Amino acid sequence: MQSNNNRSMYIILGAAVLVILIGIIILLASRSSGNNRATPTIDVDAIYTAAYQTIAVEQTAQQASNPPTLTPAPSPSVTAEVASLAPLNTLVLASSTTGTVQGCNNSLYISDVTIPDNTVMTPGQTFTKTWAVQNTGTCTWNTSYKLAFAFGTAMNGTPTAVPQSVAPGAQAQISVNLVAPSTLGNFTGNWRLQNDQGQYFGTLLSVVINVVPATATTTSAAAISSTPTNTPKSSPTSTTPANTNTPTDTPTSTATP
Repeated sequence: MQSNNNRSMYIILGAAVLVILIGIIILLASRSSGNNRATPTIDVDAIYTAAYQTIAVEQTAQQASNPPTLTPAPSPSVTAEVASLAPLNTLVLASSTTGTVQGCNNSLYISDVTIPDNTVMTPGQTFTKTWAVQNTGTCTWNTSYKLAFAFGTAMNGTPTAVPQSVAPGAQAQISVNLVAPSTLGNFTGNWRLQNDQGQYFGTLLSVVINVVPATATTTSAAAISSTPTNTPKSSPTSTTPANTNTPTDTPTSTATP
């Protein structure tokens, strides 16, 4: 067994030596043939330059055949501009005759029950302003709902509870006690309903008064009461004296012969 292994080892070594010898012979032959020919000189820089020029020409041709696509600049968002202009809480004027249901709570101004706009007041005069309103929402108002001051001149008014339950579609009269300002001029107070969570809803309810000096109203009333009455004077009666001596004409008859 060992002899067979030694024999195989000798065969492998012989083959390896043979391959080495063949390689040496080929190397010597190629070297000798190379000495007979001139080895050309290769300019590496020239190769790089030619390659760069070739790539540049190809890029230019590709750009000419495929013009660049112009991407339009994004236009400003119109929706964003409109949203920025819209107020957070849009107030509806009390004089509006239109009203749309905006959910659970909404109201519509109907009329001024008392104190129409531009009512004349004296400084410090107390009065009660009453509005007629309609429940245009889907929820019933209860006594936890109230009328609260929104903006303008408060006129010493305080929040006033809704006097009774108001079902959707029904109308009610809501009042607030006010005091005219002590200064003269035209004043406006704006009030609005609040739900049981203290949130405003519905149309504005406005009270507009004109405060004038107290003497202005009293003077006009006194002027009216002190106006002289033109009573026609009685004409003198002419007295005709009685004619007691009334002559009587008595005809005289004459006899004819």
